[in-house]
Amino acid sequence: MRGAARSATLRAMIRTLATISLVAMLAACASHPAPDAAAAATSATPAAAATNALAGTPMAAYGHDLNKAKDVQNIVNEQAKKQAAQIDAATGSSG
Repeated sequence: MRGAARSATLRAMIRTLATISLVAMLAACASHPAPDAAAAATSATPAAAATNALAGTPMAAYGHDLNKAKDVQNIVNEQAKKQAAQIDAATGSSG
């Protein structure tokens, strides 16, 4: 008799755990409210349509971030070229 009671309790616990997990997953998928005007004002504006490959899509804001990343990479590349030129000049090697 005790085995049957434990089995029923275990099944009830598993069912409850499955229900809680399902509710948690559905809550995670729920839509989030739009940011308020103050938060929108502090965020960077998306890049212009001419330079933003994602303009006109829901991911247009990411196009701005992509352009910023490309700009940073260009700066790093230029600095690396200058540093390599300085090293070459200092060591007398030609690369």
